[in-house]
Amino acid sequence: MTFRFTRLLASTALAVSALTLSGCALIQSNVAGTTLSILEDGFTPPVLTLSDVEMGCGFSMINTPLVGAARNFYGDPSLMETVMLSSAGVCSENQAIAEEMRYLRASRDKRADEALDARITQKRLLATAAERQYTAFLRMKLKLQQKYYFKYGEECPRFKRDFDEMVYLLGAVSGLQAMQNDIASQQAVGVPTDIAPQVERAMNCLDNVKWWGVPQAARAVVWSIIPGADAGKDVQGTFDTAMGIGEHKGVRLAHVMAAIAAQSTDNKPRLRSVIKRFNNAENFKPNTEYRLLDAIAQSQITNISDRLWTQNAGTRTPVGALGKFWDEKAGNDIDAGSFLN
Repeated sequence: MTFRFTRLLASTALAVSALTLSGCALIQSNVAGTTLSILEDGFTPPVLTLSDVEMGCGFSMINTPLVGAARNFYGDPSLMETVMLSSAGVCSENQAIAEEMRYLRASRDKRADEALDARITQKRLLATAAERQYTAFLRMKLKLQQKYYFKYGEECPRFKRDFDEMVYLLGAVSGLQAMQNDIASQQAVGVPTDIAPQVERAMNCLDNVKWWGVPQAARAVVWSIIPGADAGKDVQGTFDTAMGIGEHKGVRLAHVMAAIAAQSTDNKPRLRSVIKRFNNAENFKPNTEYRLLDAIAQSQITNISDRLWTQNAGTRTPVGALGKFWDEKAGNDIDAGSFLN
């Protein structure tokens, strides 16, 4: 798929370059716009059906610069960039989690130099994630405002395509992630904190059931992280409803948001409950059209579980033990019995 994608962009670039020599800027714009439409409608759907998160990461990391090059030919690839930068941000987050676990293991073993190096690397990766996610948010916000003539966070656009709605959703979630990752990286990027209230209002513009409960889960995240924003709000009930919708619709991103909110408030019983629910959802079947998004959710829930296991047992979550914990009676399906004492 990457080869076909690269060949298409290369062919378009050659065609547009030839047109440049004759000064046909309008034709260049039409060619670039047609290519971007092909990418949005023809390439994005198959990528979203992947279940391999690393494959999705690799696709985004390699091809985002190529997509961005459409600006040189009077095209605007902002919507495609939002999708791809959102995925690339997840790649950096996963790497940052690995460094955090290296830090935790080094701290347990009292290896100060190793722990410090891991923490520095973690913060650098979080800054990279924040930069990508903030750029995704801005690309979404500016392009859709231009396309639909509305003010983000204050008015609702009248969407013409599901693709645009999905970008609106992914860009908003990326904005919240950018804000949190920037804070964790000691504000290396400078992501403005007013993204949170903008997203909280903007999510009312999306159908909560259609988009797997994520819009209201995103609002509940904001209620959780902004002091006083939860007044009069049923935060846990909102998350529980959103998770139920996600389980029914086959995309469990709302579970990740509920876990992040519990983690940010240091509510360990709630955090463990969410992880258990994620893994034990009855009759769950991933949505085949958006399988990659559920796979990303599973990757992020596993990261959160790994952090808990590493803090308390020194290793990542044992194979087949997602939803189980080190202080529970070890069953035959947990291969970590040798150190569960």
